Amino acid sequence: MSIKLYNASINSLEKIDVAIKQDVISGSKYIANLIADLIRSKQASNEPCVLGLATGSSPKTLYAELVRMHKEEGLSFKNVITFNLDEYYPISREAVQSYYRFMHTHLF
Repeated sequence: MSIKLYNASINSLEKIDVAIKQDVISGSKYIANLIADLIRSKQASNEPCVLGLATGSSPKTLYAELVRMHKEEGLSFKNVITFNLDEYYPISREAVQSYYRFMHTHLF
């Protein structure tokens, strides 16, 4: 399947590239490769790579692919700084609903 890139204009100042994939697995692999390229690019420049990460069911396959890339391909996260896009307050890190716990279960 060929990659279809669309440039969707929200207004005259914003353009968002969109890649349509056949399924969630191929979409997750595509995004994981973009993230891995960014991480490696920042490593080559000796810069930190800052990622804002989401939780929920949608990114689980993406995080699984990043973990696979780390374990099987040696993708290093030594220069990566992450933050969650949101978190419940007040909540303990160990709570089932905690985004901190989610990230440690699915990515870290």
